[in-house]
Amino acid sequence: MLYHIKNLKKIYKGRTVLDLPELIIEKNKIYGILGPNGSGKTTLLSILSFLEAPSRGTVFYRGSPVVFSEKHLHALRQEVVLVDQHPIMFSTSVYKNIEFALKIRKVPLKDRCQIIKDVLEQVGMLEFINADAKNLSGGETQRVAVARALACFPKVMIFDEPTASVDKSSQLAVEKIIQELYSEKNISVIMSTHNMVQASRLVHKKIFLLNGHHVDSFV
Repeated sequence: MLYHIKNLKKIYKGRTVLDLPELIIEKNKIYGILGPNGSGKTTLLSILSFLEAPSRGTVFYRGSPVVFSEKHLHALRQEVVLVDQHPIMFSTSVYKNIEFALKIRKVPLKDRCQIIKDVLEQVGMLEFINADAKNLSGGETQRVAVARALACFPKVMIFDEPTASVDKSSQLAVEKIIQELYSEKNISVIMSTHNMVQASRLVHKKIFLLNGHHVDSFV
């Protein structure tokens, strides 16, 4: 079991935006989190990424309860990485954008270049290694963001609407990468999407949220 959520609530300014009595997410699968805008998808992903704490309740990760303090979350964030719908890129090269993540994780300088080349090749972006990241298209930016996450050697990758802002060809390229993360790298994947057709062809299990409540799970 990857995650086990019990009696979780997230409250913003007196309003409950997420209310999950129980939710189980198994490892080594692709999960889709579905629901309309405002259903709690992004909030749930932030909690699963250990970037946001629940107001109450317990999150178990790999069988252990998560303590939502910076001291305890640091190690968890090394293996669980979130790729945002609109990834932030610095005004520098693609290489430097990925290297930044490696510097934070104190990867030795001598190892960085090969890691960066490897992950860019995996997402079909090696030719852009010296390009200005600010000049990339939406699909190219998304693939570089995936490469940056892969450089951290994650065990879990979480995507917030990974293809919502890209064209059709880029959507198919990102979907192929997500499938390869699972099938070739044994990385557990959790992604939110509005696209039921996409979810049907890509994910193993769908979790449907409505007004912050888990209303259905299905394959």
